[in-house]
Amino acid sequence: MKGLFNRIKNRSTNKRYLVSTVRQGPEMFETVVFAAIIFYFPLPWSKPLLAVKTRTEDEAWETHHRLALRLLTEFPPRIFQDYS
Repeated sequence: MKGLFNRIKNRSTNKRYLVSTVRQGPEMFETVVFAAIIFYFPLPWSKPLLAVKTRTEDEAWETHHRLALRLLTEFPPRIFQDYS
């Protein structure tokens, strides 16, 4: 897995987010959510809104897709609170 990347526009707030999953090591994956501007460029690269670490590739994909679906329809601060 090289990496997974989704651009999301939240339906309730019309804010844009980037969800990215990358391999951090041989047995470590990280899923990160960034706030984004109009062309989906992340605002601060160094400060993600949320970072979730997982140990397996399947777990990483599942986390990525679950976050992407929730960010599409739910209120974002609630999602970040659930994962923090």
